Amino acid sequence: MFDKDQRVTHAAITENNRLGEVLAYIKERQDERHAPKVKTNSEKISYTPRGRKPGRRTDIMNDPKALARRQTLSRLNAAE
Repeated sequence: MFDKDQRVTHAAITENNRLGEVLAYIKERQDERHAPKVKTNSEKISYTPRGRKPGRRTDIMNDPKALARRQTLSRLNAAE
């Protein structure tokens, strides 16, 4: 409830005036400094995306690695 018989002392008024000056000084000091960089959750835990895993190959007969391996094996078998 609101107190209708509220009394304000001169000391309180003086303190409030000084407080306003102090707050203005603090605001000036804060404006001079750069704002801190806020990290995302991923940056906080040092998350690094690893990319996607390769999917299933659909055509193993035309795969360059498989062709090279088959040719190497056929050369080894021919040499024996």
